[in-house]
Amino acid sequence: MEFLDVIKKRRSVRKFKDIEISEEIINNILNSAKLAPETDTCNYYFGVIKDENVKNEIAKATLWAEWVAKAPVIFACCCDISWDIGEQKEEDYGVIGNKLRYSDEIVNFLMKHENRKACKTLIQSTPVYIAAQHMILTAVSHDLRGCFVDFMDIQKINTILELPEHVTCQLLVPIGYAGEIPREKSNRSDKVVFYDKWQ
Repeated sequence: MEFLDVIKKRRSVRKFKDIEISEEIINNILNSAKLAPETDTCNYYFGVIKDENVKNEIAKATLWAEWVAKAPVIFACCCDISWDIGEQKEEDYGVIGNKLRYSDEIVNFLMKHENRKACKTLIQSTPVYIAAQHMILTAVSHDLRGCFVDFMDIQKINTILELPEHVTCQLLVPIGYAGEIPREKSNRSDKVVFYDKWQ
């Protein structure tokens, strides 16, 4: 399948057929995730969840996504949150870069807030989505489908998965053979693109 065809076929699916996914395909999906870029301060970890009891526990910790329990496999996309912006000096690259992006006020708040784990989780929330997208597209290349699930009780998920203190789950990627036909994606207008300046 051509890569652009894979992208075109990617549609979010929330119902799955009761068909097992081969270990070869699971490993292929994991290998694609491992190829995603990492930041200097954030390493990834990927859980492969197939146990029915664990899937049911995870489903209960999501916001309106109990359907994840029916996926043959749930990939838990986790990251290392050892790096703490609150422990960095003002001249640290990460502090300067985040202040440039989000403002001094927001970063200073995150540096001083007493809930360090929540702040570290927020700061490291974005990069692992790249790995998750690799997983989704690789799944589609095997005629599988999935969906991102990130409205969830992260602390409960971390406890269910028995993750160490320096690792947190950022999102779930349930994968399976589609048990529904997703709506066709409408062609987005050319108005979503601009060149050089917004005019």
